[in-house]
Amino acid sequence: MTLLVTPAEMRAAEQAAIAAGRSSASLILAAGRAIAAWIDESVCGTHSTASENSSGRHAVALVGPGNNGGDALVALGLLSERGWHVSAVLLSRSEFGPLPIPAELLEAVEVRELDVLRTATLVLDGVYGISGRETLCADVIAAIQAACDARANNGTFLVALDVPSGINAESGAAGEQAFRADATLCLGLPKIGMVREPAASHVGELVLLDIGVDAATIAAEARRPRMLTSRDMRPLLPRRAASSHKSDAGTLLIVAGAPTYYGAPRLCGAAAMRVGAGLVALAAPAAIVPTIAGAIPELVMIPLPSDTEGSIDAIERFVSERSSTLRAVVIGPGLGGGERVDEMLEMLLGNASVTEPLTRLAQLSHVIDADGLNWIARRGCWPEKLQPGTAVFTPHAGELARLLDVNVQAVRDEPWETVRQAARESGQVVVLKLGYTAVASPEGGLWIAPRAMPEMATAGTGDVLAGTIGGFLAQGIPPLDAARLAVYVGSQAGSHASRRFGKLSVIAGDIIDMLPESLSRLASPYAP
Repeated sequence: MTLLVTPAEMRAAEQAAIAAGRSSASLILAAGRAIAAWIDESVCGTHSTASENSSGRHAVALVGPGNNGGDALVALGLLSERGWHVSAVLLSRSEFGPLPIPAELLEAVEVRELDVLRTATLVLDGVYGISGRETLCADVIAAIQAACDARANNGTFLVALDVPSGINAESGAAGEQAFRADATLCLGLPKIGMVREPAASHVGELVLLDIGVDAATIAAEARRPRMLTSRDMRPLLPRRAASSHKSDAGTLLIVAGAPTYYGAPRLCGAAAMRVGAGLVALAAPAAIVPTIAGAIPELVMIPLPSDTEGSIDAIERFVSERSSTLRAVVIGPGLGGGERVDEMLEMLLGNASVTEPLTRLAQLSHVIDADGLNWIARRGCWPEKLQPGTAVFTPHAGELARLLDVNVQAVRDEPWETVRQAARESGQVVVLKLGYTAVASPEGGLWIAPRAMPEMATAGTGDVLAGTIGGFLAQGIPPLDAARLAVYVGSQAGSHASRRFGKLSVIAGDIIDMLPESLSRLASPYAP
């Protein structure tokens, strides 16, 4: 996984690269090339204004006094080679200075005043970058406001280079006038402050660009936060033999749903199947079974009667029949509350005396979500039947606050420490669904999703995540790996859905529909 670093560590890594034979000029050139390539290949493909024709491709950079400004100027020069009209607004910088590209490319860069932003297709923030000035001077504030106006009035695409100006790349603090990007092109290694609020809300899509600087000189302690990447996630995917049968891909049992909540189990089951579980069975109230079965005929249904004893008997029969292939259980989506649910969960997870089938069930891998987590919070103690390291808890901020008996603001203020606390106290993997989703292990390890997922601020996406984790568990992937893989695949599915429908229009079903694309790209040996 990619280490999240402080600005000081990033500078040290750059100095180590220079000491090993790289020059400062070569780093600037590598940055400029990576920036220009991403803009030309990615922005033109996804941003309609930029993709219409070459005359509509006008990149304007806000150029600051340091290396960040140099990166922006080199990128502009290289974009001119690709047919872009390029302009620069100099801020606290009187001249370009020596830069590692041919003079004729720099000559293509027009120095203009702020009014040029009115015609910009794309604005590059190359003012301060990693320097992290939260308090901005008047001319920079005016430039950032002009960029915001261009976006509001003309749909101009805003891109920050390395770090948006006005945020602290270590603490995550952000000034009121900080640049708010649609995408931030992070050079080298991701900076730790960029995935913390309020800075995270200014970053937009976080894109890592390789400039030949690695983390070899940085101490990689176990507790250091790491960002999930395709390179690390790809080996975790299961590979099926040619003779594979559904039994080989594992069976997942989902205990979910209530008479008024039949969407949650449906979404959970569909997600589990989409990520490859061989057979998914849903234990749900008998009253909602016909509706779900009609929508998803691939699900095996276990109708539960309205009494606790009858529900437990039905689950026990299924466990006995499928004991050879049953590997994992998801408990909680849309389960509701009340005495019956509490009694059933006490039998499944608590310290109630149980039969051999339920003992066997408790030894499997588990995902505890939603109302399963609320049951734990009401009890005031972690489930006794789960063996350490066999379960994944998937709370949002409010649920985590209830689990730890703290104010929800404490979770929002210190999300990494609170999710680590829950993992340590429970002895299980905990996934916190907040901003950049975090996965914590009982040993203190912390892994961060590669992108924030504001498009998932809609009902049902948590059920999709629970099903995705369960689907991977059913295929024999250990809980920590299943949680990390699900968070990564889900974040990419969210990205695909967001590009297709827009952040405001994505619904939970769209995430499920994009899971195949996300998995396909990850499974391919040719995927980036």
